[in-house]
Amino acid sequence: MKKISSLLSLIMPLLVVVSSCTPPKPSTDEVICEAYVHRYGIPLPPDEWSARGQNGHVVSLQKDGVVVTKCYDQGILHGTTTYSFPYRETVQRDEVYENGTLTQENFYYKSGLPFKQVTIHSPDRRSVVCWFENGAPQSCEEYEGILLTNGDYYNFTNQIESRVDGAQGQRTCRDGQGQLIYIDDIDNGQIIQRTAYHQNGTPSSYTPYVNGVIEGYRKSYHPNGEPATVEEWTNHKQQGWTVFYENGDRISEIQYQQGYKHGIERRYRDGETLAQELTWEKGRKHGPCYTYLGNAKQTDWYFDDRLVNKVQFDVMSQQ
Repeated sequence: MKKISSLLSLIMPLLVVVSSCTPPKPSTDEVICEAYVHRYGIPLPPDEWSARGQNGHVVSLQKDGVVVTKCYDQGILHGTTTYSFPYRETVQRDEVYENGTLTQENFYYKSGLPFKQVTIHSPDRRSVVCWFENGAPQSCEEYEGILLTNGDYYNFTNQIESRVDGAQGQRTCRDGQGQLIYIDDIDNGQIIQRTAYHQNGTPSSYTPYVNGVIEGYRKSYHPNGEPATVEEWTNHKQQGWTVFYENGDRISEIQYQQGYKHGIERRYRDGETLAQELTWEKGRKHGPCYTYLGNAKQTDWYFDDRLVNKVQFDVMSQQ
């Protein structure tokens, strides 16, 4: 289990002193306090640490409870930078630097076992290895820029279940316990469709991609296989009509604009009879909303998602 307890035991008294006296200027707004340790393990005031060449560690305590330990050589990141889990000593991830250049990132489960390793071979080439929580390999991938060129994907019993070869194939993603999450269809190094799955193994959605962004009709399903939604997407945002289903019946339809509900939403009774019409503007109810029951019709007014009457709506609209 990878921990930072030895360094914390050395540095925590200094963190208390620094935070209770005159602290150095935090490196970010999220940093509560920082402490400095010379490469020989001697805690130093920040000015003396700088005067001695900025060699050693800078330990930061963040507002979210994460402890960050950065290693410097002559003021340049060199060695391993670690990030703890919030309010825990166990390392959540670390970064390996060589003279200021990031060469590797490692991510860990809360148990301390490795989850993912990213090795940066050059600015345009990297490899990614992932593991299940039991330590068995999950996937091995190679990337050229943003393009996935090769990959082997394993199930929980350590057998290859899908592969990307020469930027073509399928990528299988499972969680740390082996539960299937989604399968990506890869063409020319990019995802062209993602099929996500419910825990019972039935597809939960089919999502189309063009040039790495969601584009086209996205369809989702309930765990029993019945349709849930049909959505229009443009450039990674909902744009156009979305239709909702329940028990096989259409229950509502609404237009989206740049990812927000915008326009008239129609809600149906028994899949056919119009029950409500709601007016939306940029994701908020704004304008008249009609409710129908037989020959009866009720009108409610909303202004910026707040229920008002018609007079209030008219007055606020003129302001």
